[in-house]
Amino acid sequence: MLKGKRAVITGGGRGFGQAFCVWLAREGVEVDFSARRAEDIEKTCGIITAEGGIARGYLCDLAQAESLSHFADRLLASDKPIDMLILNAAQWLSGTLDEQPAADIITTINSGVTGSILLTQALLPGLRRSESADIVAIISSCGIPNFTDSIAHPAFFASKHGLSGFITKLSQQLSEENIRVTGLYPPDFEVTGLDPLAASQAKMGERLLNGRSVWETMRFVLTQPRSCHIGQIYFQGPTREALQP
Repeated sequence: MLKGKRAVITGGGRGFGQAFCVWLAREGVEVDFSARRAEDIEKTCGIITAEGGIARGYLCDLAQAESLSHFADRLLASDKPIDMLILNAAQWLSGTLDEQPAADIITTINSGVTGSILLTQALLPGLRRSESADIVAIISSCGIPNFTDSIAHPAFFASKHGLSGFITKLSQQLSEENIRVTGLYPPDFEVTGLDPLAASQAKMGERLLNGRSVWETMRFVLTQPRSCHIGQIYFQGPTREALQP
């Protein structure tokens, strides 16, 4: 159902972003992704091309408007529509308000919300060329109202709440153009590998959510008929700190 489509993923050079690129490529999707390091681009492309998939990586820092604009221009240079935009990249920041310098706070906000907004705006022409476009944002539980059970910095919370508000309004606006917008709110999770998730006998709350489960949830969203528009998905699960002895 996803074969032959084209996806754009931010933060695809490592971690969950890299895994998501690989899993999409295994579905037959052409993957365009951003990363901040050339070596990370090489690693992600290497995994995908070795399996016969198609991947193109671009250097981009979402916190820098010029870098973001250059990334968008290169993506739109192709006549092929953008069928999926996955807003995954965000800078992590922990601690209290007085523990981090202003520069880190600004970068956290710019990469987590401003960059995602500007990139989405820039790529709308490519998304509108698709007959069935989807935008999926990885927001995190830090964007859920009244959630505070995390060591994340207040600026990180602010960026996630900002992205949540953006996605909520955008979902209503773009539904009129048959573009679905979905926000995912996972708790802390881990990526243990690119293979299928092994069966686990762990009970709820005994271990972190696995990134594979987040991917399977996204795949479910992306493969639904166009009459099914899932706006938000909340997950439950413990934090890393809660599981420490």
